[in-house]
Amino acid sequence: MTRRDQELLDRQLRGLHIQPRHDGMMILAIVAVFVAGIFLGNLHSAASETAQLDTVQTALAASNGSTPTVLR
Repeated sequence: MTRRDQELLDRQLRGLHIQPRHDGMMILAIVAVFVAGIFLGNLHSAASETAQLDTVQTALAASNGSTPTVLR
């Protein structure tokens, strides 16, 4: 590239303002959305949680004739 080419390119690009990239902000936004998703998923899971029986304890209780325990 000659000096004249460089000067022409500089004149053409003079009005073009390229903003610096904000990679840190993008990573922070992705992490925030991820954490919010985990939090909301936990709230949704806790709201719709039902009592679950442990299958091993249920099988043992059935063979012993005792009542199974409920896990929470």
